[in-house]
Amino acid sequence: MAKKDLFEDLCKYYEFIMGPLPKRDEFKRALQDTVSANELSVFFLLPFSGKILFEKLKKKARMPVEDLKARLDHMATEGIILAFDTPEGLAFERGNPVFMTEQQVRKQEDIPRRTFYATLFNTLIEGGVNVAPNKTPYFRVLSVEAALKPQTKTRTIAIDKVVQDPRRALPLDIISEMIKKAGGLIGVAECYCRKSKKIVGEACEHPLETCFVFNEQAQTLINNGIARKIDYEETMKILSDCEERGLVHNVDNCAGGIRSLCNCCACSCVVLKMWERGFTNAGAPSRFVVEYDKEMCKLCETCLSCCPSHARAIHDDRMDIDSDTCLGCGLCVAACPRDANSMVLRKNPSKISPTYAKLYGKIGREVIVGKVKTKIFGR
Repeated sequence: MAKKDLFEDLCKYYEFIMGPLPKRDEFKRALQDTVSANELSVFFLLPFSGKILFEKLKKKARMPVEDLKARLDHMATEGIILAFDTPEGLAFERGNPVFMTEQQVRKQEDIPRRTFYATLFNTLIEGGVNVAPNKTPYFRVLSVEAALKPQTKTRTIAIDKVVQDPRRALPLDIISEMIKKAGGLIGVAECYCRKSKKIVGEACEHPLETCFVFNEQAQTLINNGIARKIDYEETMKILSDCEERGLVHNVDNCAGGIRSLCNCCACSCVVLKMWERGFTNAGAPSRFVVEYDKEMCKLCETCLSCCPSHARAIHDDRMDIDSDTCLGCGLCVAACPRDANSMVLRKNPSKISPTYAKLYGKIGREVIVGKVKTKIFGR
């Protein structure tokens, strides 16, 4: 009986999640250089989604505990799995192909394997990979916090009339509140998009250490030297610097239990580039959209240079805003010297999953349905 090819099985698992792998043969060889078949035998003992406690995994593995730990430790180091503490004990979870590639790119050793993964990720950034058939976006934009502050303009209003705040900002819209709600462990790592671009010789001028990870993801990356542990104060300081540099906050598309928060640039970010190409299943805009006061606006063009989605343009001495293209990042609101811009709630803001687990459960179901439709209808 032929020996089972676990690397082929891993490729098929990754393809199920992501779609056809580019440079598949090279990808498989890179996997063989990243992890061993013995380690993959443990990988496939982990559940398809969700976590498994070490005590339960130990019973399934039926091998010496030290051997099992060694295999798990190495897979966590390589981004093949996540390893983290829970109230019930140590737990493990499968990593997806993008997560694995991110961690390979973030490695500091200049080795051929890292170059291959960076080239692969750059292919994803530039649209050379088929998009998975999910509808729910993985990420969503969070507006610059200063853009969601109450309006200071004076207006005459009728006595006894209830005045609604047109923004209706919630804690899930406020970056500082989302970080507080995440609680626990915070880590910061290099941006894998910009790191990939740097490795392939296409670096932009934006800083690298701008990607935040929380709790389960933070523990895996910090323990394996990919991220460094920071506190809330340093987190907010880095975020403030990101805003000054015109970077866009992108967070897991859920109201709680976030694991990651990126600060993205239009020149390198895979999510922003997919948005620019018209794909809405990678990243969603914020729940807000910009509007401007024609009387206050003097067409100084400050907002044009800071808009990452090119949603603004001047035509016939008038500012035009494409609401469908606007990310609702609020950078133009913060930059305008005359306070002519403001954020208002979108007419039909997209629904946000309550937790990270429910977000990825929903995306997983959409991927399965999409693949079935493709198999049946060929599209």
